[in-house]
Amino acid sequence: MTPLPALPESVHCLHRVTRLPVDLADPVFACYSKMKLGDAASVAHYAALLVPLVERAIAAAPDRRDWVLTAPGADALPSGANLLCEAVDELLRGRLAPEIAPRRIDIRQHPGDPRHRELSRADKYSRLRWSERRRSRAYWHSLLIDEPEFAGRAVIFVNDINVTGAQRDGMRKWFARMGAASVTWIYIVDVDEAVGRAAPELENAINESRPLSIEGLAELLLSDGVRVTSKCIGKVLSLSVPDLERLLALLGEGGRAELRRLAMADSRYAAAQYAAKLALVLGEGARPPRRRKPTPLGGSQARQ
Repeated sequence: MTPLPALPESVHCLHRVTRLPVDLADPVFACYSKMKLGDAASVAHYAALLVPLVERAIAAAPDRRDWVLTAPGADALPSGANLLCEAVDELLRGRLAPEIAPRRIDIRQHPGDPRHRELSRADKYSRLRWSERRRSRAYWHSLLIDEPEFAGRAVIFVNDINVTGAQRDGMRKWFARMGAASVTWIYIVDVDEAVGRAAPELENAINESRPLSIEGLAELLLSDGVRVTSKCIGKVLSLSVPDLERLLALLGEGGRAELRRLAMADSRYAAAQYAAKLALVLGEGARPPRRRKPTPLGGSQARQ
């Protein structure tokens, strides 16, 4: 196979980690945990901070007129990065001249196979070692649906964090295969990859830097404008049975119904190990639930 040409690339971030330990009390992490779960105010907070980074990247190449804005691939439910990309897109409208304003293209992916080992640890990625992350990303990137609209375009890839470079390596190859002209990586947090590969658990520590109580999680799930993420569903399904029962009681019937709808939409949690917790969410006791085919949720990843 002929090697793909190297893509010109650059990185812009709000916060760079070059050594350990990381000060998790730093204000940059104040809204991070809730952003990952889909909290509207937290997403808006970081999006407003990322917009100047995108504008700076565009200004650095004044002759380009073919910018596209995108984020990691998604199936039915968005990730925090998908929500950030949407919010950045909305904030950019009217701020840039029409001829240089980026067009958003959402990367879609096929549902995962519930029998595959990667679905059995879908909620554990931030705790995986470097070698495990490479295998995990190889699987998830194999599910990405080819998008010819990237060909010849300057890509701005919005994401929340880079720790080991496993995702960036995979997406770099995918964009090269799609024929993209260049990639600009935009992050809230960019960890020096040597540091991240030596301590990949740092990602989980950042994700949980502002842990939520069961009451806090219920409040987030019931809050105005929340866009529940795949990670949020994983967090719910990783709760102990008593904590999950308490959460469901706090949500009330309306909140439980919405959680049921979202949990059934996400193919990442179709693996057998989640069946008992999912059955509890569905009100089916310990019986394994009958799953329906995941479908995109209204507004979660609409193509522009």
